[in-house]
Amino acid sequence: MTNEPSGFSIGLGIRGAGWHAGADARGSFATGDPESWARIAREADDAGIDVLTVEDSLAPGTASATFDSFALTNWLAPQTARIGLVPTATVNQLEPFHTATAVATLDFTSQGRAGVRPRVGTSPTELRAVGREGGIERVRDVRELPLAEFEAQFRGFFGEATEFIEVVRLLWDSWEDNAEIRDLATSRFIDRERLHNPEFVGDHFSVYGASITPRPPQGQPPVITLAHTHLPYRFAAATSDVALITPGTEGTTAEIVASLAAASEQVDRRGSALKVWADVNVLIGDAETRLRDLDAAGGALTSDAALVAGDAESVARRLLDFRSAGLDGIRVRPLDTDVDTRAFLGEVLPLLRADGVTEADGADLRTRLGLAPAPNRYVAQAPFTADTAAVLTTTEEVSA
Repeated sequence: MTNEPSGFSIGLGIRGAGWHAGADARGSFATGDPESWARIAREADDAGIDVLTVEDSLAPGTASATFDSFALTNWLAPQTARIGLVPTATVNQLEPFHTATAVATLDFTSQGRAGVRPRVGTSPTELRAVGREGGIERVRDVRELPLAEFEAQFRGFFGEATEFIEVVRLLWDSWEDNAEIRDLATSRFIDRERLHNPEFVGDHFSVYGASITPRPPQGQPPVITLAHTHLPYRFAAATSDVALITPGTEGTTAEIVASLAAASEQVDRRGSALKVWADVNVLIGDAETRLRDLDAAGGALTSDAALVAGDAESVARRLLDFRSAGLDGIRVRPLDTDVDTRAFLGEVLPLLRADGVTEADGADLRTRLGLAPAPNRYVAQAPFTADTAAVLTTTEEVSA
């Protein structure tokens, strides 16, 4: 998938008490107890998991309410040593300037282990939480529309999201690495010649000045995006370092990889290639019995990712299929945060290790994920470039 040598990355995605709504009612993971989160993070860190992502929204819907993901990951940073920490930024609920400084702060707190997962919130409930109108009540219904009509429904959302990440990346580079000179003799803290104003004006955002936080230790913390279909594929290709895909619900692995490759061509991505991971829900144990219990507790599983379920050996075997398919990694989404995370770390992960999925090396998250270094775009070549305007060029227009 990529030119840089790398292994097979393993991420752990936590969504409150679990990715199944029934996990809330079971109450095995106390989302409001900081120590519950610290325990999960430390266990994942000790096991050699590469990335811990934390879902977040101001209006969580069926997911259990929990801590702000940026505050939580900053709190977890000094309690962990190697694992990447990736909060979720719902782009139409936040501001890019504040998000850029928040991620940069986490990168300093964690000593180079921060990332961010931009998320597009489309539900009316989420939009009302920040005083906005409109939204899409049921995305699954919209997916039944012809492709051009489907993409038209999301055009504004992804136009805003694309500008959001553009601004965030410009702000991370607005300080050169050596902008802080701390010269006591002249009482100069900053070399102003090494600060750069983005002077960004778009359809959704206008940001003139540089960040108030120095450039993060990684330069550009990894941007990890969940993408399900053509418009999100173009968004990921134009803005992100890692794309999370959902084989089994949106086509085969090979079909999605081909679509992502086409998306990269459509947005003229140059430089570092997009990493591609499979995003999978995981349930370990007697699948029929456990799903019946979870359904009884909180309704049937409704998810945008395929379910990998069964005993440890069968789960490990199916996860290894994604490595065989040439993907760069997986993000495991436990249906029950407490039960399935413990089982994955204690039973499945050792089987993956025995099959050659080794723990990644690297002092920072970019290195750990096999990403190229990130020079400052104001004085050197950025890791990758893309035509962000092409994100909103429909699939049918490209084919015409």
